[in-house]
Amino acid sequence: MDDILTIRDVATRLKLGERTVTSMLADGELPGFKLRGQWRLRRDHFERWLAEVAAGGHVQSVTADIMGSVQIVPVAPDQERGGDEAALGADDGLSLLTEKVPQSELHRRFLQALGGRVRSHSDFDQKPMEADLAPPLPTRVRVYMFNATRPPGGRPTGEHKIQLIVPGQKRGQRANFDHSGGRIVLLAGYAAEDDVFVIWDAGLYNDFAWSRNVQVRAATIIEATAGKIAHQERRLRPGDGDAVTETLLACPPGRLADAIVKRVEMTRDRMAGA
Repeated sequence: MDDILTIRDVATRLKLGERTVTSMLADGELPGFKLRGQWRLRRDHFERWLAEVAAGGHVQSVTADIMGSVQIVPVAPDQERGGDEAALGADDGLSLLTEKVPQSELHRRFLQALGGRVRSHSDFDQKPMEADLAPPLPTRVRVYMFNATRPPGGRPTGEHKIQLIVPGQKRGQRANFDHSGGRIVLLAGYAAEDDVFVIWDAGLYNDFAWSRNVQVRAATIIEATAGKIAHQERRLRPGDGDAVTETLLACPPGRLADAIVKRVEMTRDRMAGA
């Protein structure tokens, strides 16, 4: 496999640390892809990148140009999207380099990360998923779970996003999360390539359009891979109110329970302040 380079190969060639190369790949500064969770680069892509950067090209622009030549797989309007409720438009095709998991697997991994704190839950195929949890976690939750992907084009390089589509919502329709029955709503994403969960403030997403994008920076995902609960602030302007600052959380599976507790506390503090 001389046509494929590892992080070590690239680090040696660039005389950089392997962690630096990993960060460059995650930030879209090198043209790479993931194979079973491990970064790899095509030799011809790397050689082209090296030549163009050495000639004065901007690293992210060069990377974007190279990755733009990678085949994109468009999704048919009625095709199952591995966890999304409906297909997206033709300009939302996902790269072969983006890892996704089916909806039932998203739910399974979410509950698996909570371990013995789960008392009961709905079927993994049900969306949204409902679960009863042990304190100090919220005892009754309703989880809207999405793949957090890095589709090419339209977003800053390396940024992950989820696309809000809830059951029964059609293209062109607006929708809300179901807050009924005394359950706390969790809006969560899962970056499968990095094994990182992201939790947004669900209360700030009301009357949203079909397939609305909700983002998280690559740097926040990288911080979470180090075993931390990463914080990121985003400025939002909800359709029914003034601009507000949202704080989202990202974490590895082992910190998911702590992140949920923190998410609920932060949301309550925001509501109390409002």
